Amino acid sequence: QNGVLFHVPSMADYGKLSGRNRDDMVAGARVEVDGGKKDPADFALWKAAKPDEPQEARWDSPWGEGRPGWHIECSAMAKAVLGETIDIHAGGLDLIFPHHENEIAQSECAHGKPMARYWLHNGFLSMDSEKMSKSLGNVKLIHDLLQHFDGETMRLALMSAHYRQPLDWTEALLTQSKATLDRLYNALRRMKDVAPYHTGAPDGVLAALCDDLNTPLALAELSALATEANKAEPEDWPRMKGQLLAAGQLLGLLQKDPEAWARGDASAAKRIDALVQQRIDARKAKDFAAADQIRKALADEGIEIMDGPQGSTWRRV
Repeated sequence: QNGVLFHVPSMADYGKLSGRNRDDMVAGARVEVDGGKKDPADFALWKAAKPDEPQEARWDSPWGEGRPGWHIECSAMAKAVLGETIDIHAGGLDLIFPHHENEIAQSECAHGKPMARYWLHNGFLSMDSEKMSKSLGNVKLIHDLLQHFDGETMRLALMSAHYRQPLDWTEALLTQSKATLDRLYNALRRMKDVAPYHTGAPDGVLAALCDDLNTPLALAELSALATEANKAEPEDWPRMKGQLLAAGQLLGLLQKDPEAWARGDASAAKRIDALVQQRIDARKAKDFAAADQIRKALADEGIEIMDGPQGSTWRRV
């Protein structure tokens, strides 16, 4: 009457993904033990429709009206779109058990072959040491963050921790990531008049990425490469520049013109130029309060105005 269940003890190697023992499996069972189960860890493949459930949430089947179980939905979609064995199956660490364990059980018993060749489970993102959630009002969307930080800055921040580890998203993290990129782009600016000699990405960066996508180590290798480039003699610049660009391409970094990076993106630079001109006009009109207000507003954005005999210029600090 309750639908169709998967009898967990019928699969000898159930639990191979999570490495859990039987007691842990029973404690983590998603569905409460009921009369239809032979084992507390058994899970639903097909759930029989209940009288109070809406018609749009039930379908006909050989086992009566009902709906697919949580785990079957994912296995069915993966098989329909990607086949019986897929290359990479990813998800949050919280899905290893029971969800992914149950996906493996039902898929491999149905098809007689591995469901996935590689499983990647990511850690969680917190916001200033708090869980990101709508109830706390601290959810940040990418398009909102892009109003304040460049995409490469956010990408580097995310890669600063291994994908399986938690990451605390803070203003300090983004500021540090921006400073790291500034240093990398400055190394390229130093070699701006040199054509790169493309030798491919350095072995250290490749080895790090081949080691379970160890992005923190890959970034450390990239930083060391920038340090080496800053100390290199001009005759070594083509090779160093080529390696920096190749490593950056693998990581989705250093994709912009170094000079443009130094001044910020074009729209931001245009806005800052306009504010600097407003300050110049205010000083000419002896409206020093307005001029100081503009300087302070730009300083709050990390923009320093430099006054000299040739006029006023600005830079990011």
